[in-house]
Amino acid sequence: MNSTIPTQAAPRDPRIEAAIARLLSNRDDEIEDTFCHDLFERGVFDAALFESLVADMQLVSSDAVARDAHRATIVWIALGVCRCVFSHFDVDDGYRIVNLDDALYSKWSGDYFERLRALLD
Repeated sequence: MNSTIPTQAAPRDPRIEAAIARLLSNRDDEIEDTFCHDLFERGVFDAALFESLVADMQLVSSDAVARDAHRATIVWIALGVCRCVFSHFDVDDGYRIVNLDDALYSKWSGDYFERLRALLD
């Protein structure tokens, strides 16, 4: 007689769980002290928070189960960030990123945009 022993799912890496929690906080752009709140609501591009957010999105994307479960959040964040930068340059749009100077724009066009694009592939 064959018996089957139920298997438990392997526990997820706590770093991934923490990254998911931070992504979900960014998904709610009303939560202060997040990159999305600063950019979407205050018009401030905080490069340090962006770096941390991208690292979280990369970590979540590295886990197949987490990636599938949170793909929509990653896409929402990436497209929202792109929309803000594009809106900044639209003369008919009143939205502005108050600290988008030449140095930050250089980082955006040379690095940041490509990192977001890679997350969407």
